[in-house]
Amino acid sequence: MKTIICGAGDVGYSIADKLSKESFEVTVIDESEEKLLKVSENLDVKIINGIPSLPSVLEKAGAADCEILIAVTKSDETNMVTCQIGHSLFNIPKKIARIRQQDYLKDEWQNLYNNNNFPIDAIISPEQEVAKALYRRLISPGTIDMLELSDKKLKMIGLKCEDNFTHSGLTVRELSQKFPNYLANIMFIFRGDKKFIVNSSTKIEKNDSIFLVVETDNLSDVLMEFGHEELQAKKAVIIGGGNIGFSLSQLIENSENYIKTELIESNKERAEFLASNLQNVTVINGDGLDSQILEEVSISEAGYFIAITEDDEVNILSSLLAKRAGASICMTLINNSSYSSLLNNIGVDITIDPKIITISKILEKVRGVKIRNDYSIGDGFGEIIEADIQPESSLCNKNLKELNLPKGIRIASILRDKKVIIPNSQTVFKENDDVVFFAETNCIKKLEKLLSKI
Repeated sequence: MKTIICGAGDVGYSIADKLSKESFEVTVIDESEEKLLKVSENLDVKIINGIPSLPSVLEKAGAADCEILIAVTKSDETNMVTCQIGHSLFNIPKKIARIRQQDYLKDEWQNLYNNNNFPIDAIISPEQEVAKALYRRLISPGTIDMLELSDKKLKMIGLKCEDNFTHSGLTVRELSQKFPNYLANIMFIFRGDKKFIVNSSTKIEKNDSIFLVVETDNLSDVLMEFGHEELQAKKAVIIGGGNIGFSLSQLIENSENYIKTELIESNKERAEFLASNLQNVTVINGDGLDSQILEEVSISEAGYFIAITEDDEVNILSSLLAKRAGASICMTLINNSSYSSLLNNIGVDITIDPKIITISKILEKVRGVKIRNDYSIGDGFGEIIEADIQPESSLCNKNLKELNLPKGIRIASILRDKKVIIPNSQTVFKENDDVVFFAETNCIKKLEKLLSKI
């Protein structure tokens, strides 16, 4: 499938890397020769040096027979115009644009994005997606990751088996036998530097980070069995009132779960804007690294401290200060992925990488089959993919034993007629089943082929 990616920054590079490994024919356009050099040295893709929105540059990149255009330059306007040119001159079927400016995304302007105006098939707002990811964790105490699936009837959660985990040493099969009434399925484990898909004989060990799907109604019971009895946080302190901080505050305000929230913003003008546009969030103009400000917001009483400024160092340092001052859980936004593996050892509980979230949403739109959710896990380890079973696919009317799936693909759950099924080797896939898969990166193309028409 021929794909043009406009923008060779971190997101564009990562998408090009993923798609090229899945046998997509990828061309990357960027104005920066330096960025393109990095792409050409490391990836099996074509490169074009130029302004992506220029018709001649798109033509040179092969827009005439391109199937997917992904515009992720730093400029919203360039991304929008590139999609317009891709549609009007080259009739590219699928156009995806990253748009950061929140004014473009207001509900009253949604009619702007159609074939008569700006023909963009999917808009990705990193700030809104990051805010949603933070909020999901905020309302899921005890988890290190959480994704809602299957019309919210299921949750994919990540949790750590800490000292109070009492089932250490049991295999996955033994755990299932011990708790037969729980609709849950362990998919994979992070153990130190190792990441692996489980099988029935895999033993669970203390300090494992386990990722599983669980029926929403069973969530609190399953968390308790894994040693997590944390209560819903009553107070949150946010550092950083940019688009992410503002969007997160709005989600908290509109939630049924009351969380007392205080937002610290260093820019006075921005703080005044936030104060006038938020009703139930207390806005404080100050420095998140100032210990007096942290005392003023009673940081020791905070269930969650959330550092989401544009500066990684400020986020890390303020999180460490908050943790030392008594905050229970620290969530920290990190743009530099190389920091992430270091932070858990120094007191940061949860790190959020906006690139991974943005890439997941873009991949969700790129997949050729009927994908409901696509979520990248573990810095390239694999993806959670939720998809509907089509009548013409290789999976339909077959069971797992017949399919002989590679070890790098695991079936987590099936939603059929509004009921959750944890599958076994005899479970038959039926048309319109809503199925959650996990696939290691090298198996994603195989899964996509299985889901597609024969």
